This record gives sequence, structure tokens and C-alpha cells, in this order.
Amino acid sequence: MSFKQPLLLSNTDLLQGLQSLNKLWARGLFPKDLERHYFLHWFVVYQGNIIQTAKALQIHRNTIQGHFLQFGFSNKSIRLRHSWQVLTEKNKKTPFDSNFLKFYNQFGGKTKFSPEENKNLIVLWKTKFSFKTLMAHYLLWALRNNKSKDWVQKKLDYSDRHRIRLLTSVLSTKNRDGFWLAPLKPSSQEIYSDRYRNILSKMKKH
Repeated sequence: MSFKQPLLLSNTDLLQGLQSLNKLWARGLFPKDLERHYFLHWFVVYQGNIIQTAKALQIHRNTIQGHFLQFGFSNKSIRLRHSWQVLTEKNKKTPFDSNFLKFYNQFGGKTKFSPEENKNLIVLWKTKFSFKTLMAHYLLWALRNNKSKDWVQKKLDYSDRHRIRLLTSVLSTKNRDGFWLAPLKPSSQEIYSDRYRNILSKMKKH
């Protein structure tokens, strides 16, 4: 599915959400640790309607179903939906983020979030931020925090070619990753080595 930029987007919320990711990476989390939070959030926002969720997030519904299968939720959508309805009915005056944190903790698995972390993630998710872009953001954070190529490979099992390919994707706002990470102002100078930039410069001259 081709990427379409959202019609309405709060740059303030996007930047706040991106900055909150830095703190999560710094405390040792990885993009995969946010997966369940992300998809459970959209599940309750769209009242368990996978088709509507997939359309809003510009992904195929089979992708969402695949994630839920991985979570062990493949036959529990009715239970999930009922649990959310009961929770919100009992706590009508409670903010969405507080209710969702209770719901997430009930079905969230091992990764735990503080109320502030949960709230900041919800701010980011509400921008329709792409889950796949989390990895590009993680790699940019690692680069800016002087994490070596070997460190990235050890943590993610990524080759350097794969790492560079993902980082390159953030340089153009026409791309999905470049659009979402534009507030961070990534540059080719920080991504490419001096040697590689010299090679590119010589190729352009010829």
C-alpha cells in the first residue's frame, strides 16, 4: 500500500511524541516492545473494527491480524472489545489514556510503561504515526547517541547495509520514514561517512 500523507497533522504532537521515544530507547526498549501498545491502542479507538483500523493506518488488515495472532489474540477480539467497554463504562470520567493504561496492563504482556510514557505514546499514535517508522527512528537515535555499527548489529541483528538503507529512507519527506521524522531534521552529513559522500560527489561530477 503506497504511503499517503495525512491531511491533518499536529507538528507539535508529532515532535513531542518523537522526543518521548528517545527516552524509551535510552531506558533499553526496542521498537518491538511498543508493538502491543500500538495495535491495542488502535483496536480500542476503532472499537475492534480491523477493516477501519487498517484503512486509517494505511496497512493491510492481514497485517493487523498477523500481529494479533502473534500476541495470542486471534480468537479473543470479542473478549478484548468487551473488556474495554466494561472498563470505560465503569470509569466514564477517567481520561482515555488512564483507561487505556489499565487495559494495556491487563493484556499487555511484559513491557510496562509509566503513566507519562503511556500518555506520550498515545499522543504520538494519534498522529497516525507509522509503526514501521519506529525502527528508522531507533536507528537515527542510535546514530545521534554515538552507538557503533557493531552495537546496532548486536542489538538488532542488522547488517550495516540494512542499517544505512533504513537511515537513507529518512532523508526524503516523500518517503514514509522521511515524512514522519522530518521534525528531527535528519541530514546526509550525519548518515553517510565522509568517504561515502566523497564517492557520491565524484559520481555526480561524472
